[in-house]
Amino acid sequence: MLVLINDYDMQYLPLNINITGQQILIVGAGKVALHKIEGLERFTRSIKVLAPLVLDEIRARSWIEIVEKPYEASDLRGHLLVYATTDNPVLNARIAEDGLRQGCLVNVVDNPSRGHFISPAIYKRGYMTVAVSSNGKDVKSSVLWRNRIRQWVELDILTSLTAIHNNN
Repeated sequence: MLVLINDYDMQYLPLNINITGQQILIVGAGKVALHKIEGLERFTRSIKVLAPLVLDEIRARSWIEIVEKPYEASDLRGHLLVYATTDNPVLNARIAEDGLRQGCLVNVVDNPSRGHFISPAIYKRGYMTVAVSSNGKDVKSSVLWRNRIRQWVELDILTSLTAIHNNN
């Protein structure tokens, strides 16, 4: 049983998960799923998309495994991370509940408090990654902070600060 709590009671632990050898499942194949894929593809090409209908932009990524069928709880087996990106809030909540039973972590895109994890705004350059999160409360501010960090890095401000710190 999924216990719902107030969004302000949610506590998220920032961490990095080793996804080597793990396939990420995305249930749904519309614009929201495409946005998630665009973020994930910087880190992995091991992605499966499950939906009765699939956007052409998703289909164009030949490395994605596409399963065109309606969702069933058994589809979660073997997946550590799952993104529920359908346009059906009831189905997304059911995917999260099924995820608990299957031992999966599920991100519910239309209602983060129903899921088990949230995705931060990410900036990646080489082997360095910066993740900014508002614990799901203010996505726009997280993106704004991430973009400012990107500007600092591209202006080489962080490298200069590191050099100053190392000389002291």
